[in-house]
Amino acid sequence: MPAYRLAGLKMERGDMRVAMISTMTGVIGIAVIATAANAAKPRDTERAPLLTAVTQCRAVADPAARLACFDRSVAALDTAATNKAVVVIDQQQVRDVRRSLFGVSLPDTGLFGNGNDLPRIETTLASASVDDSGRWSFVLTDGARWAQTDDYMIARRPRANDKVIIKRAALGSFRLSVGGQPGVKAKRQN
Repeated sequence: MPAYRLAGLKMERGDMRVAMISTMTGVIGIAVIATAANAAKPRDTERAPLLTAVTQCRAVADPAARLACFDRSVAALDTAATNKAVVVIDQQQVRDVRRSLFGVSLPDTGLFGNGNDLPRIETTLASASVDDSGRWSFVLTDGARWAQTDDYMIARRPRANDKVIIKRAALGSFRLSVGGQPGVKAKRQN
């Protein structure tokens, strides 16, 4: 069996494979740790340049110069907001958007959370219909459309204004319960 030298050590062929695998595993482990560390950094630490310009005006000592700085930077921020280059939303608006997007698969941009921290929603049914295969389609009062994906029967026909509870389930699926009945698997359509 041929012998190899690695960092001054004599190694047999099988030992060489173990050393290479160990080295590759170490490199992959470091890459995973580095990726996790970058992902753990908060995204909101970097402010938009227009907002930074407004906040830096507070440091201007001369009152007239500070007012002029505020006027310039606020006008630029207002123009950007009017042109939709900058959008400012409050926490309630974030909650409303997260709720309206419940069940929609979107990439995590950091703006609305990762989506998994909203485990369920409660809403009201606007209408429901059944197709030829016996599966239900649901339209909620907010306009969201959900479709049944399993073959479970719903005992009582869903009616408008019935209470709807949609919960996260295993592996990214959802369970929809209407009118207090047992839940069925469902998928968001829009």
